[in-house]
Amino acid sequence: MTPTPSSTTQNTGPAAEETDTQFAQKFEPPPGFVTTAVPAVDVLVPDAFSRWDPGQQRGYLAQRAINAAEGGTVLYTYACVRRATEHNQQPDPLDTAATMVGASMALSRRDAFRLVTTAVELIERLPRTSALLTTGWIGIQAAHAIADETALVEDHLIPELDRRISEGLAPTRRRTHPPKIGPLRKMLSKLVTACDPVAADARTHKTRRDQNVRTTPLPGDHARITATLAAVDALEIADRIEALVRTASTDDSRTTGQLRAAGLLALSRGWTCLPEPDGSHPTDPAAQDAVRRVVIHSYDDGDPDFRGLFLPGYGPVSGHTADELQRTGRRRLDALDTFADPDSDAAHRYTPSQALTHFCHGRDGTCVFPGCQTPADKTDLDHIIPFNHHHPDRGGLTTSDDLASLCRTHHRLKTEGIWAYYRNTEGDYIWIHGPHHPDHNPGTHITSTPNGPLAHFAAPRHPHRSRLQQEAAETGHTGNGLARSQRRPHQRQRRHTKKRHLRAQAEQRLQKRGVS
Repeated sequence: MTPTPSSTTQNTGPAAEETDTQFAQKFEPPPGFVTTAVPAVDVLVPDAFSRWDPGQQRGYLAQRAINAAEGGTVLYTYACVRRATEHNQQPDPLDTAATMVGASMALSRRDAFRLVTTAVELIERLPRTSALLTTGWIGIQAAHAIADETALVEDHLIPELDRRISEGLAPTRRRTHPPKIGPLRKMLSKLVTACDPVAADARTHKTRRDQNVRTTPLPGDHARITATLAAVDALEIADRIEALVRTASTDDSRTTGQLRAAGLLALSRGWTCLPEPDGSHPTDPAAQDAVRRVVIHSYDDGDPDFRGLFLPGYGPVSGHTADELQRTGRRRLDALDTFADPDSDAAHRYTPSQALTHFCHGRDGTCVFPGCQTPADKTDLDHIIPFNHHHPDRGGLTTSDDLASLCRTHHRLKTEGIWAYYRNTEGDYIWIHGPHHPDHNPGTHITSTPNGPLAHFAAPRHPHRSRLQQEAAETGHTGNGLARSQRRPHQRQRRHTKKRHLRAQAEQRLQKRGVS
């Protein structure tokens, strides 16, 4: 018989409490910090907990407290969703809530919206499982997995599925901890298939939309490329790379891993043999010119102590790698005063020049909304004060002082008046609640700092532009109203439409296979 988890407070005994009190009395917060109390929470533990020794209990409760705190972030996130929904139905409530969460918790746009999605799925559709999160039995990663795996299940089947999931997560005689992510996903797959075979099939095909290739910077001027592919495609690529590895000569000193990396580069360039260690074709000096040319931009901030370059999408590289790049690269020098000149013809044109675009991206590094990690070269350049197409001299200017990098989502929400911002005289971005923010509070000021390789050039060349931007932001004149959001379906509607489409496709596949 599966024991039912019981509730307990975080009380680990007098000795542990005395130690904690002594530590708190000795701790002096460093400059810039103050201490504040947080409310205690009840957490779930197995029935066997009372028979454990105090040390084991204390460590176990520490993990439960971490999970309960993660559950608190889900409750806060859903409170943002409710507030955004109740305030105004025209802006997308889920997008608005994601920016509220991202700004308060310094999360990237992707992580903030994932938290919003998980909060909506668990609290609105899986209350039993949600309670296991908020009482510390499972953590946020498990919550994300459960929300992902059950998102396509029909609403009328969810209560039974919620019951089965909560029972499946309960401790057993052999398992006194929550299941790890791997076994959890296996359990969820079985439960969803048993409750709703259509959802299980739709989920399998939906994962194909999650295929992607990502690059992660590593130390030593290296990066990791991670690809999520269909199993058959991944095996095909791996087999092609191994075939190229076998073409290496017996006296090649490179390791097997280096040969595989060279094989991947050969596939990228369309070669049928491995490149030399320096990346050149072993027999054809013109082979590099025969493949599609790729332009890699880099930034040199002119610092004599740095002796390196900054590559967008990676970061700073060493002087050795910089010297290799500079041997074949072209250098471009631009005067910052030209980019910031408010009286130039370029300042009164809507579209920024390529040189100005590169500078702004190199200055900001990422989207300038607090916590957003979208690389600047994948963002829009936003006129902090909207550009006036009819009278360019009356609106925002197309200069480095008046432009900022915003991803499409945060650009849209700024335009809709949910958020407003301006650049101060030091070059930092100050974000405030716009006139359509659900919790409009004129006292809110959140600072984001440019983090690109040219960030030390962030201070505006004409400080009076900062004053104009601040006045426009505080009076609600940095947005263009809600017209754009009225033409765009909300996230809930788009998710519902996508769910209907995926389920319809799954039903057709199951009918063809004769599965009822």
